[in-house]
Amino acid sequence: MVDKTKNYETLYLVRNDINEEELSTIQTKLNDAISSNQGEIQKSEKWAEKDLAYPIKDYTKGIYYIMNYKAIPSVVSEMEKHLRFYNDDVLRFITVVTDEEAGESDTNSGETTNEGGAE
Repeated sequence: MVDKTKNYETLYLVRNDINEEELSTIQTKLNDAISSNQGEIQKSEKWAEKDLAYPIKDYTKGIYYIMNYKAIPSVVSEMEKHLRFYNDDVLRFITVVTDEEAGESDTNSGETTNEGGAE
């Protein structure tokens, strides 16, 4: 039986002093995980650099990155495996199933369910 693709959104928080090479390595691993699981990236971008509400691993600031993609459900565990591997650089992450593709927004259908979790 072939798994049906779903729309996902992964938000991950990296330390604010990460260098471009380390960030590029993380993003390449995530992109590869999606493409190797019959996935298609719809949007991947830096979202914001923010002060954190509480220190995480002695960091008080972090940079949020967001990815919207369509893939089979097994992609979530593959993504989280890579995000956990880079636990010195990735402070937190969450993945949710979305009802819509990236760029489409309908304020009446904002329901999401937790598919993955924060570390």
